[in-house]
Amino acid sequence: MSKNSSPVPRLDLAPKLKRPLSLWNPLDYLRLFYWVFFFPQAVRWYVDKFGGKYVIEGEKNWQKRWEWLRLNAIELQLYLQRLMLIVVRSIALSWLLEQVGFCIDWLGVAYGVAYGVALGVASGVASGVAYGVAYGVAYGVALGVAYGVASGVALGVAYGVAYGVASGVALGVAYGVAYGVAYGVALGVALGVASGVAMLRPENWLISLPFTRRSPLSNHKALPHLTLLPIPYLSSQLTNCLRQDWETGIHNVNQLQKYTLQFVPVVRAVNRVLAETSPEQIIYRVSQLAETPYDWRLVRFASASLSKELGSSALFFIHLPHLQTQGDFIFLKRTRLDTPARATAAGFWYFYTKQPEKSTEAFAVVRDFLYGEEMFVLAQTLTILHKPKQLATVANLKLPPLPTEPLLRPTTWEAIKSFQRIIADTRTVQRSPSRSARSLALNRAQGELKHILDNIETIPQAERELIQEIAQTWQKALLELTAEVGQINITEPVNNPYTIGDPVVGKKFVGREDIIRDLTELWILTNNPQSIVLYGHRRMGKTSILLNIANLLGPKVKLAYINLLRIGSNP
Repeated sequence: MSKNSSPVPRLDLAPKLKRPLSLWNPLDYLRLFYWVFFFPQAVRWYVDKFGGKYVIEGEKNWQKRWEWLRLNAIELQLYLQRLMLIVVRSIALSWLLEQVGFCIDWLGVAYGVAYGVALGVASGVASGVAYGVAYGVAYGVALGVAYGVASGVALGVAYGVAYGVASGVALGVAYGVAYGVAYGVALGVALGVASGVAMLRPENWLISLPFTRRSPLSNHKALPHLTLLPIPYLSSQLTNCLRQDWETGIHNVNQLQKYTLQFVPVVRAVNRVLAETSPEQIIYRVSQLAETPYDWRLVRFASASLSKELGSSALFFIHLPHLQTQGDFIFLKRTRLDTPARATAAGFWYFYTKQPEKSTEAFAVVRDFLYGEEMFVLAQTLTILHKPKQLATVANLKLPPLPTEPLLRPTTWEAIKSFQRIIADTRTVQRSPSRSARSLALNRAQGELKHILDNIETIPQAERELIQEIAQTWQKALLELTAEVGQINITEPVNNPYTIGDPVVGKKFVGREDIIRDLTELWILTNNPQSIVLYGHRRMGKTSILLNIANLLGPKVKLAYINLLRIGSNP
């Protein structure tokens, strides 16, 4: 950072609330109402900060979902507050419309409120509390008003507003056209226009314009949360922040993604700075971008062309980030490898989407850069580890040599070393004639897999799920073998393969795979061989190990065997 440059502002766009909302405080209902219609990301923040688990993952039983809701006071309270908002606000808005001359059907209002409440509850239980509250209030209030107003246009407008608030995605025009085909051109056009305008939220953009025209990051409290329209100067100012302080800039990028819909300016700023980055920094910078991104599509569009994909998609607005930012990845496969920045971003993206073979292709482009060889070897290694689904295949795997230090992903390489030990143990399980040796090797392999899974959170997010999937697949294969090893019956005498007495060499040397494996890791798989102390009781085979090391470890190890006992006995 130059002496004349001002410090990079560090954004904090999260709501400023230090306590849970109260059921009995009217101001808290106003706050929640404001959140729903002008800051819906705050509802999710509130649930994450004060509530329990955001979504009951994989649970489809409604009774269990409701039981979970009953046991989580914050989420249950949000539902009750939402019901109050739907009823009170719908009645209040309908009354106001009646005062200005609209004909209100109060039975329709009651029907709309009931329908909105039911639909909101269903969506909330199915999609998560935060999204359910935002959608339920907006949709419930809109229907409560719309069914009370004798006008199809009013229904379209109300629905457009509700859907715009709930999703934050500008699909209103396309949806309105489809709706019009089914229910009539007039209503469809009205719905489409209303929905499109409501979801773009131009009023949100206009209100913030005076405060953000010159320096939106400095006046970040006035940044709009709902509009998809780009804020003037945001992209250029964010670009300058990233140039001055990449780490703080990435923090600001995640804040903007989490609490606004300014995805396009963010992508442009990040891509502009990455295109200027030197080869010595490019992989490190992209790895920081992929460390804990709020929306992984930012990494995706550091490689793919956002403008081309948006232009070629019939419903391109649907694909833009919205309240459920970590959503489905439905873009076409158009990553580009024509520049170092794009190839690096594609490599990390394919790690995240569990396609290591494509990561290998991407990192091959930057293999000669700093950390490039490490990332290329990592992609190769994960490709090899990801393929086998059965134990027989695991035993035959051959991994490339570990890269030299300094390493960009040290915790990932610790997991890779564990996989190497598991492969060696798997060979023992398959090939050893000794039942006890097989059982011990199986237990060691299971322990290594458990260690990987217990420490999975320490692995960088890009390759975390891929390594977790590999470990779980191998764990399942080993568990299936456990019963088989335990059921081995000895039907004939077993000869003791060990020779008691003098040290042995050649074919007479059997077992000790665990010690040979440790020596291989310490002397062969590293550039800095370590000193080793081999100790044990008499007649345990220490001398036999020393005499056979050179043959077992290959030409890289030269043995100079000196028996100090004999030297000490000489006169």
